[in-house]
Amino acid sequence: MAPSRLDDTAINAPVPIYKKTNAVVPPSPASSTGSRTFGNTSMIESKFLSNPEDLGVVAVGFSGGQCKPGVDAAPSALIEAGLLTQLRDELGYNLYGHDTVHLYTDLVPADDPPHRNMKNPRAVSAVTRRIADQVYTQAKEGRLVLTLGGDHSIAIGTIGGTAKAIRERLGREMAVIWVDAHADINTPETSGSGNIHGMPVSFLTGLATEEDESIFGWVKKENQISLKKLVYIGLRDVDKGEKRILRENGVKAFSMFDIDRHGIGRVMEMALAHIGSDTPIHLSFDVDALDPMWAPSTGTPVRGGLTLREGDYICECVHETGSLVAVDLVEVNPSLAPPNDIGAHETVRAGCSLVRFPPVPLPRAKPSNLVSNQRCRQNNSYDSTSTVTSGSRSLVYSRRVLSERVHKYHWPAVQLNLWMLIMLIAACTIIGVFSTFISTQQTLLLPIPWYFPYYITVSSLCVFFILLLLFLIFQRRLLPSIVMIGGFILFVLWLVGLVVISVQLWGPSGSVSSNCNLYVFSQESRGQSLETLAWLQQRSICQSWQAVFAFGLVGAVFLLWIMVIAYQVFADDAV
Repeated sequence: MAPSRLDDTAINAPVPIYKKTNAVVPPSPASSTGSRTFGNTSMIESKFLSNPEDLGVVAVGFSGGQCKPGVDAAPSALIEAGLLTQLRDELGYNLYGHDTVHLYTDLVPADDPPHRNMKNPRAVSAVTRRIADQVYTQAKEGRLVLTLGGDHSIAIGTIGGTAKAIRERLGREMAVIWVDAHADINTPETSGSGNIHGMPVSFLTGLATEEDESIFGWVKKENQISLKKLVYIGLRDVDKGEKRILRENGVKAFSMFDIDRHGIGRVMEMALAHIGSDTPIHLSFDVDALDPMWAPSTGTPVRGGLTLREGDYICECVHETGSLVAVDLVEVNPSLAPPNDIGAHETVRAGCSLVRFPPVPLPRAKPSNLVSNQRCRQNNSYDSTSTVTSGSRSLVYSRRVLSERVHKYHWPAVQLNLWMLIMLIAACTIIGVFSTFISTQQTLLLPIPWYFPYYITVSSLCVFFILLLLFLIFQRRLLPSIVMIGGFILFVLWLVGLVVISVQLWGPSGSVSSNCNLYVFSQESRGQSLETLAWLQQRSICQSWQAVFAFGLVGAVFLLWIMVIAYQVFADDAV
């Protein structure tokens, strides 16, 4: 049966959601203790919701932002699968809204020609404006808002309504985590298809604007978000124009390459760090972010996506921040699956799984003092293999995920700073002395010994190594392995130069030390004469040789010392 349209006047007086039966099922009672937590089973305190035990539901049966029909049936399928009952009975939320689905047929004009390359611009604008009002009505009460779509064009309304409510209620901007295979940040001019479900982010960030009130002119500053507070997760099918927009505006985006490289735990850690802990979060989840293995019944599936467990993890991780204020679930299209195929059923199940936050709390292991106690920071190495079984049919999806353990190395700051200072002095002194020697040799038209430029090169490498360490310290990426390998290479090169200098200084015959003792230190010249100046220059050269040896010896010892320090830091982390 086709979903029915909600009476728009009812939204002004939200009532608890009831089951689709004639019997009225009362909502679960609100917590008498006034606990500021999500639902009755959650242990997470909300930072920005005044009524976190309440869940405002907006069911949007709209498919006008794209060309494939059927996505408007998704909210009904999700509700009939028992999603709202689970949220109320199992997770303890008080549900506000209605169990019928908004179809917005009264807002669709008879004639809606393209405008600026946009298809159905007036219909999408009118519907998203109504959605913004509906979401705003729930969000201004301090409730968590759940919107079931619908195609992703509805985000213009959902995010626009939440942003307005957050500004009025809290006086601040909110952040958006956009989980999707696509960036959906095309402007009307850069879009190749003209489908508005690929443009919502451009209107929400002000990259695309329109003066006509009937074509998104209603989207004002109060409905918009900052590009600095926008984070993408799961991208893998991005248009050329979108790539340019993301690059030019410095938008934080994590593709599937980043997830495969770092693991979903590390990606979520970086995403939430970018947003900050003092910002409300609107999570907009397009089901095509999941691999088609888990959500095949969607309008624009792209292979190589998230596993269902990774999708659940994103939702759980955002929820555990205590900053979540709104959630969208969009692009579930049950009609795209072939008859008698389990694809539609599995896609609806995946959607229900994503929305059912938080999971029923289970006992957790005591966290290490090196890792945060939040689930999204408990990074462990694992291989994810999952199986979906229906009758005799078994679908297996396996993917190896790289190690996610976060190593935290504690470097002794005083020793490290002292080492860099001493080595910098030693390297610069040797560079200065041998540069002077080369200049003197050239002036006297004498050949330049090979060890002069050799030691200059080694000392220069040492200076570069110190600069590299400073950069890694600034980036919080100073790994003991880098220090040990670099220190060992420099130690070998430095030791070769020290041996050569020692031979030249104290060799068996004609050494620098014997010549200095015989011709310089055993004699003394005073007075203002060329002879005195020549003697002073010779003494300076002899003392420079001694200084080079001293700093060479100190450098060799300190390079050995830094390798010991790096090993100790590595051993401490292993413990």
